[in-house]
Amino acid sequence: MHENHIVHGYVIRMSSCSSVYVFWPSDCKSDNIMADTACLFDSPPHPWKRRMKRDFSGRVSNPTSRTLKPVKYFLLDFGLSQAYRSEDAPFLRKPPWGGDRTVPEHLAPDASPCDPFAVDVYCLGNYLRQSFLDGWDGVHRSTPQGFEFMRELITDMVHKDPIKRPTMSDVAARFDVIVGRLGNRKLRSPVIPSDHRYGLFETAAHWSKQLVRMARRIPAIPRI
Repeated sequence: MHENHIVHGYVIRMSSCSSVYVFWPSDCKSDNIMADTACLFDSPPHPWKRRMKRDFSGRVSNPTSRTLKPVKYFLLDFGLSQAYRSEDAPFLRKPPWGGDRTVPEHLAPDASPCDPFAVDVYCLGNYLRQSFLDGWDGVHRSTPQGFEFMRELITDMVHKDPIKRPTMSDVAARFDVIVGRLGNRKLRSPVIPSDHRYGLFETAAHWSKQLVRMARRIPAIPRI
């Protein structure tokens, strides 16, 4: 999007709908990132009774691992999006807008027009920081373990100075480099809440599955 001079213009969060279900922060009020997970079930689940099939003909199957059946993620809700022309540079937009009330450029009472692309980077970084590293302010919800490897990148994304934030293309490139440096054990480790610890049986079950997948040469991170 950014490479085509299009700004999303809204805080990026995850929610659930129809056959889609992903992480859902308790204060989420927008459905901006979704995953089509229909391929993980024997029948599409009901949008609200997610243990039931969509037609209520029975209970839905347990989901298949996304490692075995990778899903596609979609960015949506373009109500505040805006397309710019190359000749319009520098791209500026009068704040505030969107759902993230912590954007530094928006906090001043008489805030000047700012770079909306840098705001997109901040909003995504702030979402990732809250969901995978530091948690949500005022929400008692455990973050998953093992994502500190993203700390430096995310810190740069939420820098108070928008000029010092990486572009979205830089974010994607840096993330690929970071993930490429991670070992097989790290990439195949279970994603569990920070307040949970696997017992002996859970650990054995998890790594038994991983050994089988390694023997079958199934990559830890599937590519679609």
